[in-house]
Amino acid sequence: MGRHRFAVVVCCTLLAGGVASLSADTIRVYQAQDLGFLPGSDYLVGNAMNVNGEVAGMAVGPDGLLHAIRWTPTGGIEDLSQAGVPGYATAINDRGDVVGKSYPNSGNGAFIAPRGGGLIDLSPIYPKIETIRGISNDGRLTGNTWEWHAFRTQPDGTFQELTTNFSFAAGINDNGEVAGVVWRDGSMTEPRHAFRFSEGTGLVELGTLYGDWSGASAINRDGVVTGWSGWNIPARAFRAAPGQPMRDLGLLPYGSFGGVASASALNDGGDVVGGADSSSGWTPFLYTDAGGMVDLRYRITTAERLQYGIVAASAINNMGQIIAGYNNYNGTKYGTVLLTPVEREFGGPAAAPTVDVPVLVPPDNRMVMVSVDPHVTDEYDPSPICRISSVINPEGPATGPDLDVSIDYFLSVRLRASRLGTGTGRTYTIKLSCTDGLGVSSVSDVVVTVPHDGR
Repeated sequence: MGRHRFAVVVCCTLLAGGVASLSADTIRVYQAQDLGFLPGSDYLVGNAMNVNGEVAGMAVGPDGLLHAIRWTPTGGIEDLSQAGVPGYATAINDRGDVVGKSYPNSGNGAFIAPRGGGLIDLSPIYPKIETIRGISNDGRLTGNTWEWHAFRTQPDGTFQELTTNFSFAAGINDNGEVAGVVWRDGSMTEPRHAFRFSEGTGLVELGTLYGDWSGASAINRDGVVTGWSGWNIPARAFRAAPGQPMRDLGLLPYGSFGGVASASALNDGGDVVGGADSSSGWTPFLYTDAGGMVDLRYRITTAERLQYGIVAASAINNMGQIIAGYNNYNGTKYGTVLLTPVEREFGGPAAAPTVDVPVLVPPDNRMVMVSVDPHVTDEYDPSPICRISSVINPEGPATGPDLDVSIDYFLSVRLRASRLGTGTGRTYTIKLSCTDGLGVSSVSDVVVTVPHDGR
């Protein structure tokens, strides 16, 4: 089947008398923008994003080393690392301040890079910090110490270890609440659990959905935590509000790895992104309360999907923008795309069905097998699923089964070569229903006739 764009509203006569009946649905789709690469490189990973669509991450620089980067919609990629000094960025706040880790010759150093500025080594101020993994809008930091203890800082700069158990923090909100992962002892000998830390409750383990292990990857302004749960069995994505148990966010259908999902980030509205297995392998997902878990590959056009083999989403902001990593299909690049939501109205797949037997002659009462070719195109799904939903026989019975019609398979039906002797002939109307990966359906008609006689 060919691959073509389809119109938002379609009203036209199709092949063999087929007419598409399209009921318009408003669907959220995404425009994909490649963040690009540093000169001479083909590797860039976006790790975090703020409300302005600015991204913090890492990219291979001209020197062949990993560099910390900040990407902005107006300025593109900003290389934050000095030549010959590897590093990476882990988080960014709404002010545009980036944090991460640098590896100068003198040792390893946590850093902050304010908007419009380069790296500032935080090692002299916070010698205990090994890695910073989160920064709030008022400048509070979180991550892990050299002893692998989760920590946070206060707005006045006060440093606080959250536990002496083996642990690390993954995110912090503007209330100073922290989410992360903790082991129950000072080493890694016991299963790890996701945790939430707040001033009022202290460090609270969130338990698991399945298996022995869980981990938190992000926390929003309301203290809602997201992450993954499960180790001995495939992992599942969860979301947990304060005082509430973990909520399983479900799976994508027909998972090629048996059903796996892991959440990376959430916004203040509770929308969650991450990676999950699907029928086509590992794919980025979006979870919302209204729509459940959806495969983001079907929310960009097929042309973009062929250009960007997106595999996992790492961040979502309050504007609904998402960043996702991609592999190009020849394996030479790993990049990141910014997905910006667009509300569009669609009528579903555009089908122009034809049949292999358009006329049943002679009218000798035989049951004749008729096959339908959908000739279907769709902007977001190269292979919509089509089936014969019904057949209208104007000479059929008013009630009960029609013995002149038998739908055998998705695209084949047996029709009786018969007509009333007093009429001018019989016309069967085959209703073809096609559904794409967005879940939008359309119905098209194609006719088969039984003429009254040879004329």
